[in-house]
Amino acid sequence: MIQLLRSSALFDAARYLRSPALIYVALATPVAAYYMVPHDDANYAILTVNGFSPTLTSSVLGLQLGVIAALLLTPLAYIFLKAGPTRTRPWQISDVAPHSRMIWALGRWVSDCFILMVLLAFLTVAGLILGAFRLGMQFNPIPMIVALWLPAAPAMALVAGLRMVLDARNLTRNWFGDVIFFLVWLALIIGSTVGLGKTAETAMSSNAFADAYGFSAPIIAAVDGPVEQIFIIGPTAGESLSVDAWAGITGPAYLASRSLWLGMAAGLALLAGLIWGPRTAKARTPAATASGARESVLSVAFKAPEGAGKARPNLLAVILAELGQVFRSLFWLAVLAIAAVAGAVFDFRTEAGPVILLALIFPLTEASARWQSRTLSPWLATLGPGPGQRIGARWTAYTLVVVLAFGPALGRMLAENNLVWLPHLGIIVVVLPALIVATGQITRGAIAGRLLLLIGWYIYLSSA
Repeated sequence: MIQLLRSSALFDAARYLRSPALIYVALATPVAAYYMVPHDDANYAILTVNGFSPTLTSSVLGLQLGVIAALLLTPLAYIFLKAGPTRTRPWQISDVAPHSRMIWALGRWVSDCFILMVLLAFLTVAGLILGAFRLGMQFNPIPMIVALWLPAAPAMALVAGLRMVLDARNLTRNWFGDVIFFLVWLALIIGSTVGLGKTAETAMSSNAFADAYGFSAPIIAAVDGPVEQIFIIGPTAGESLSVDAWAGITGPAYLASRSLWLGMAAGLALLAGLIWGPRTAKARTPAATASGARESVLSVAFKAPEGAGKARPNLLAVILAELGQVFRSLFWLAVLAIAAVAGAVFDFRTEAGPVILLALIFPLTEASARWQSRTLSPWLATLGPGPGQRIGARWTAYTLVVVLAFGPALGRMLAENNLVWLPHLGIIVVVLPALIVATGQITRGAIAGRLLLLIGWYIYLSSA
């Protein structure tokens, strides 16, 4: 069992460390951390308590970075784990080989946690550099590191555990699992705030064990007086509030809760091994054989192929092929048709717009990931259209799909002479296909675009 756990963990860890994605993250982390800790004269704040930004100290600096990592970087961590270097596995062998699924899944969880802790280490180095410049001689690295890792590390481990559970069954290995993760991620955020309860009519009470991401409980415990609201990334009035973040993160209840959530993350990994099911290969139906093709190949006389001249690629055919990729599933075609009809019936901003936008995310992101494998790129280059032409054709096709989906809603706007939401529609028509094409081209998968657009969709729905 120990040998299986070790080999499972080291196998994935080695693949992670060989990936160039770590270099990209190491370069991007200092830039992201710079904006995660704004200057005193900035018009926004990463963390506000009762409308005030906390006075910057070593522990507050670490808590700000840890809260952002626990809340906003966890979806990116999920994308990295699912669409990263370990997304391609020899499942034809590993899923049927005789071994303990629970120990094997636990080893994979350990390797996932290891690489996420490496990413947190990059963020920690960026925080140390920021603290040295922002706080000068008053900077103490120990409180900063502790305040960063206590919220963020269990949250990252929990994401790794959720990913293992969703990867355990065929039903949740694709887009349906991404939706479940998004709903769970959102529910844990709501539970961290709503589940805390009230001490008075408006004040929040501290319940560290209900705080999965570990961001509300230490803030409430660190402020003298009632806490009525906590905002992550919001405007600030320019005034600061004294927050004893070190007292909040070192409370016995908070330390015990973080250990509990870390143990729950390991439990999810064991649960994934318990319910693990082997992947099923997609059934391929052979095409109908023409009557004239039943003749033996040996009886066909050889004829040398004639050289074909270089012709201009038929971009219209490429666009139609991209449209065929989008509508290859009758299910998504029916969903888009129902959403388009809703645009002619319901209010655009509050109902029709979010419904149509949600219906577009799944088929477009799924289509954007097809034919993106690195092994297919040289072959595609021999078919005529170049990479730029193919990207342009894909964007044109997706734009046509978006226009068709929003067509009934646009018709209602024109009929009622209500053009107030026309700029929203124009931005969606232009930006949505561009984002989907860009994420599919860069990541060579649908997971990143799908999850990021789901977060954007929820923000658009909430701001209605």
